[in-house]
Amino acid sequence: MKSFQAFSTLNLPNYQLRFLNTVAAKDIFSLRHDSSVAAASGRNTDQTLEQTMVYIYKMMTGVSRQDFLMWGIMTKETNEFVGLVQLWNFNTKQNSVEIGYEILPSWQRHGIMTEILTELIHFSFNELNLKQLKAVTAATNQPSRKLLEKVGLKQDPSFHENTYSLEKQKIELVQYLANKQ
Repeated sequence: MKSFQAFSTLNLPNYQLRFLNTVAAKDIFSLRHDSSVAAASGRNTDQTLEQTMVYIYKMMTGVSRQDFLMWGIMTKETNEFVGLVQLWNFNTKQNSVEIGYEILPSWQRHGIMTEILTELIHFSFNELNLKQLKAVTAATNQPSRKLLEKVGLKQDPSFHENTYSLEKQKIELVQYLANKQ
């Protein structure tokens, strides 16, 4: 597989994906500090810019080790920060990867992720030569489930896992798959 540094910037029709070290930390903090985004992702909010800077450092260290790919999503027209997207949990036996994303609330439900997921499915299969892309979301997250179905992923009926919210409530998870044709 190519060095992940070759993918530091991906140009899509309306968005540019950039490694986090080229995105303003204050923009990433605005996403990581948002309680609704954190709750949907099952993580704590960042309380300080320093926490976000540590997060950026950890993510870029993982990218340099070829553990995963993570980008900030920027609009091409106005260069505004929209959110984050990552390819992670690379599995060499299954030749697969998992995709994850977080979008600022003001940008949600504007079709942004339809374009980005469509492009990253193509990227995963054609640039990274993977055979399968996976996405896991809460069973109750209907907008995310509809998005995954819209871009061609199918629910995996054999997947049965749960996680727990920060409040220790059980959350049923569902997995969606796209397979290279």
